[in-house]
Amino acid sequence: MRATAECFDFNEKERPLLCPAKQIGSRAKALLALPGFSGKVLAVLSRTIYLVSRDGEVLWLSRERLPMHRRCILVSFRSRSICVGQDFYVHGPLLRIPEEVTIDLDPATEWKPSGVGPKYAEPLTVIHACTRRLLEAVTKLGNAKGFGQIIPLISSLVDGTKQAISNADPLLAKARNSILNLATACLTFDMTEVTRRGRELVGLGPGLTPSGDDFLGGLLFAAHSLKTAHPRHFNWEEEPVTDLIDWASTQTHPISHAILRDHAFGHGPEPLHDVVASLLKGQDLGRTMGGAKRLLGIGDTSGWDILVGMLTGMLLVEGKLSALPARSLPFEKGRSKI
Repeated sequence: MRATAECFDFNEKERPLLCPAKQIGSRAKALLALPGFSGKVLAVLSRTIYLVSRDGEVLWLSRERLPMHRRCILVSFRSRSICVGQDFYVHGPLLRIPEEVTIDLDPATEWKPSGVGPKYAEPLTVIHACTRRLLEAVTKLGNAKGFGQIIPLISSLVDGTKQAISNADPLLAKARNSILNLATACLTFDMTEVTRRGRELVGLGPGLTPSGDDFLGGLLFAAHSLKTAHPRHFNWEEEPVTDLIDWASTQTHPISHAILRDHAFGHGPEPLHDVVASLLKGQDLGRTMGGAKRLLGIGDTSGWDILVGMLTGMLLVEGKLSALPARSLPFEKGRSKI
């Protein structure tokens, strides 16, 4: 996802407006409540303004109807121009970019996604069936962008068939083997290999959130969600994941690193939470696809990159089922129909 301009310009010549925030993510709310919280405008896109605090925390202002995230503040406002490098600070309930805009945080409702714990998660056999149905449905969508073009390859890897894709996209050609190696590592339930191979994708691609980061983030989000839902089956150590994320801090853009870190520990955009929760709860394909289509609307290719990463991470379920004794599976009774 690329920044399209360095200034957010509405040709407004009046004094700064006081604009009410509509929603605020839980992380953004906690950061803005810190005494003396301030920083600078880090990047400006057509519908999102990224801020970075003095100690490196990233959050952003987004227009209405964009997906929520724990670092997001949803607000509609007009201002003369907001440019990279401008200061911002918080005073009481007000977030101010001097001479441009003042955002009233008081009206904002807090957004905090609910995870799926063991009490509400379906058995692995149900999650596996739902994931395979989603993979098949997404493969049929067509018009895939970014790493979404590699979904047929992942599907063929799961099915044990051969599938060729065009290497016309140089980024895709460069990432292809790394993605397939990660998919294989998930199918063989090897999280050590996942964290090792994951380094090959960090920072790969243009923009503020390179495709490699988005894909890896989606994969790690799925892995963390599975561990939360089925801690007995997905019980790997967190240290290799933490080491990967710490290493990535010097390999990619600060915005992308903040989002990647969030993904790795179960924090993503609203539609990603919806899709994975739907899979873990064994909900019908129509509901899952609704979330997937909203996810695909993020950025130019980011939604596709995250989705294919998430689908790859969900292959850990297949890897785990392959490793479980067959006699243990009938004792897991599903609670819903798929």
